[in-house]
Amino acid sequence: MTSYKDYEYQSVLAPYIRDFISQMRALGFIYNVKGYQLYRFDRYWADKGFDGTMITIERLEDWLKALPQESKSSHTSRISAVRSLSIYLNTLGIKSYVPVESVGKDYKKVHIFSKSELQELFNIVDSYLPKSFKPSDFRMANEYPVMFRLYYCCGMRNSEVCLLKGSDVDIERGIITIYDGKNRRDRLIYLSEDMRVLIEDYWNYIRNTLGHEPVWFFPGRYADDHMKNTSVDKRFREFWLKTEASSTCVKTPTPHSLRHTFVVDRINQWILEGKDLNTMLIYLSKYLGHKNPDESFYYYHLVDDAFKILKKYDKLTDEVIPEVRRI
Repeated sequence: MTSYKDYEYQSVLAPYIRDFISQMRALGFIYNVKGYQLYRFDRYWADKGFDGTMITIERLEDWLKALPQESKSSHTSRISAVRSLSIYLNTLGIKSYVPVESVGKDYKKVHIFSKSELQELFNIVDSYLPKSFKPSDFRMANEYPVMFRLYYCCGMRNSEVCLLKGSDVDIERGIITIYDGKNRRDRLIYLSEDMRVLIEDYWNYIRNTLGHEPVWFFPGRYADDHMKNTSVDKRFREFWLKTEASSTCVKTPTPHSLRHTFVVDRINQWILEGKDLNTMLIYLSKYLGHKNPDESFYYYHLVDDAFKILKKYDKLTDEVIPEVRRI
């Protein structure tokens, strides 16, 4: 039988801490260790005399410092507990600073594509024709539009797409199975109907072009080998540098930036639709292959003024997918 340890929270944050822990336990997490760390944080908040519920980096200044003789794991545990609470407060509309979880770890800002940037990028990808007349080059030119849409429309990682096998894709049911992904996690990726149709058309093209069904869903230059991560990175950069946006972009994007944009767009969409982020982030975390919802929400936190993006981003899937007509 699971034994829960409860603490007496007394600061102005107490109601939120209790509700947060209750929700996490309802999802099957014991939360005794984080419950204790949040008890310490509750005392810290009360001792400092903070009368508001907004967690700012200034108010966390002393909390984030390592204590004398404190191990890195204990230091990280304290920070992790507040990080989880901050993410929870953000889902309630209480904008709070989300600290980096691991001591010594530095997360950099990432590029999130705007609607116009995505349209320009995919127009270039879809119209690309190789300079050579090699059949393999022309075939791969037809692979890139589908690959990049899997990054953005399904939030897949570059390595997951490159290592995808034909047997991993159930086209009829619209399900992609990722085996032994990052953190050794298997997961299912469900395709929208328009994405499923795109995948079906693409796979028919590949089989007809090669004259057989290859092992790899995205064959490389040699049909019996898969597309290489480095090759995709290089081609993506070439496509990006052809866009007008690249001349004013501070942080050069990578294929992984499309995955980041997927996360931001989905969270923005859910907020606009009034959906419960506490529930939706659980599903998003599983869909992305993350360890927990905190990791998924941190993608969102990495964006400058993330909550102001609501007015700037729209649902883009329907506008991006139908443009692939070449194959």
